Amino acid sequence: MCHLILIGLPVLALASFWLLPWTLAVPTSVALIAAALLFCGYLTKVAHRPAMTGVEALQHALGRVRSVQGDIASIWVNSELWSARMVEGLHEGDKVEVVGVDGLQLRVRRVTVDNPGERNRRSS
Repeated sequence: MCHLILIGLPVLALASFWLLPWTLAVPTSVALIAAALLFCGYLTKVAHRPAMTGVEALQHALGRVRSVQGDIASIWVNSELWSARMVEGLHEGDKVEVVGVDGLQLRVRRVTVDNPGERNRRSS
């Protein structure tokens, strides 16, 4: 659909010079080309947004430890239950931050009051 808009609007603007008198063709072409440029700017803005889903969205997300069984902990992050291999001793109820993903297991670190930036992140 976007190809039709990005290519079709300038072509339609060019065709307006064959179909309309100059007094109507110039403003029509300017409006159509301006609409194509605005749409192109919108697409560029959308393309540079951070990921909202997938592994990229989990990076630096905050979560909470639900349970610990041996060296595997269950972590509640972004309304999903994940398993995490423990790097340090975690206990039920600890706040953690996702620092990486290995397959379907998270790498997490405990969030403490001393960690910088904790006040700016939302809790899960």
